[in-house]
Amino acid sequence: MHMNINLGTINSPNDGDRYRFPFEIELPSNIPSTMYHKGVGRAYCQINYKIKAELMSGGKSLFGNKKVQVEFNVMSKPLPMQPVPNLIQPITQHVNFLCCFNVGEITMGARVADTRIGRGEQVVIDFACKNESIQNIEKVEVTVKQAIHWSSGSRSNDQNCVIAHNIFKQTARWQKIDKAKMKESKVKSRAPTDTYRGEEQRILQLIHAAIHDGENRALLSIPNSAMKTYEGALIKVHHRLKIKVYTGGTCTDNPTIKMPVFIGTSSSFNQTQSDTQIESPAIEVLPPPPTAPTAIATPLNLGTPTTVSPSAPPPEWQSAVVATPVVIGQSTAVVGGNAIWEVEDDGNVNEQIPMAAAEVVPTLESLLKEIQYSVSAISTIQSRLDDDKWKIKVFYNLNPQEYAKVIKAVPIEFDQPEVAALVGPLVNACNFTHQYIIAALQVVADWLRTPLLTKVLPLCADLNENGDRIKAELTDWELVCTQRDFESASNV
Repeated sequence: MHMNINLGTINSPNDGDRYRFPFEIELPSNIPSTMYHKGVGRAYCQINYKIKAELMSGGKSLFGNKKVQVEFNVMSKPLPMQPVPNLIQPITQHVNFLCCFNVGEITMGARVADTRIGRGEQVVIDFACKNESIQNIEKVEVTVKQAIHWSSGSRSNDQNCVIAHNIFKQTARWQKIDKAKMKESKVKSRAPTDTYRGEEQRILQLIHAAIHDGENRALLSIPNSAMKTYEGALIKVHHRLKIKVYTGGTCTDNPTIKMPVFIGTSSSFNQTQSDTQIESPAIEVLPPPPTAPTAIATPLNLGTPTTVSPSAPPPEWQSAVVATPVVIGQSTAVVGGNAIWEVEDDGNVNEQIPMAAAEVVPTLESLLKEIQYSVSAISTIQSRLDDDKWKIKVFYNLNPQEYAKVIKAVPIEFDQPEVAALVGPLVNACNFTHQYIIAALQVVADWLRTPLLTKVLPLCADLNENGDRIKAELTDWELVCTQRDFESASNV
């Protein structure tokens, strides 16, 4: 992101004059946090923010290569208050001994109360399983793994580590079965009957009920030192939650569930900052190559006061010529480019003229490209929804397949259900039907299908007439999980 702003013009300067150019910059709400991470050898990755100043005369800098600059820390916008839960579909995994001898199977499922987690917060995880193997379950652990990858040209670096860990307590459902029951189960599975299918449904209902009764619940604490989940062109920070079942004996399989989570600034931050300021842990500073910019060594000051007062100038500056304050809104920022601003001939710095911001033609292709290169897809889409030209020429005319393309283009999949609900009310000239929901279900990840339905079912104009067509696209587990959502939406 780059902003190049003319703060003012000095007319008829005199020797010994001092000039002050007050300014205020509103940062875009979607920019990532300041970060620095040391890799192998001299490798490192960094996101930092600077304010630079220079005097210009005749288009040339009076400072030469020297510019006055100040680095400052940025904290990303707090996560939305509304949670994005994940009710993980139960999976059945065979337990093998010595890689080839099947000793039964384990069916397990889980629920994560919110897949968007604030640093320093705890996430609630409920787990349930049905052990139909002859092996004991010794323990079930849950971890969050942080993976950082950065690349530039032909060089790249990766760092992986576990940042959170906990263990579930044992329950009676973990008990192994005897060999006779295991053989009986194998015979039924080879020739499925209505009775066997009914048993599968019973197990799904059992897992669903066990997840919601809170018997197998663990709290997972995300440290303040965790990186923010980020998907940039050069730097990527991903987080994945894993639940692993450890079976008894040696050389046996350990069934595993994996799913992504998003880590960011706590959603409760705004509520806790009204009167106090919080100081986060200092950014770790490790010596980068000599030519690299120096990482910020001071702690992040995360306070959000309503007004910011500049420090008082030195006494000798009290008589300085003070220019009219310049206020720069967040819309000035250009991601991946330059925003050049020039001043009117009369020197009025309040009259700002954008010189390099070319108007984008409202088309679906332009929207998809903007989403691809944006820091925040939701902010980009919302800005276009607020523009009547884009609303009429693009969103009103989206067919189901184009609507699905918009959702699929969102790089952070945690945001896809929210985007679906944001765009849905405007498509097809404000006639959001079941075809759009089915198209969206076909492009999102499996774990997002249930959260997506929760958000878009109340928007469906023909749910009472065509709800069964949506249900025909769902798995048995998804039908169990969304039963109440269909009932509530049908009564709207």
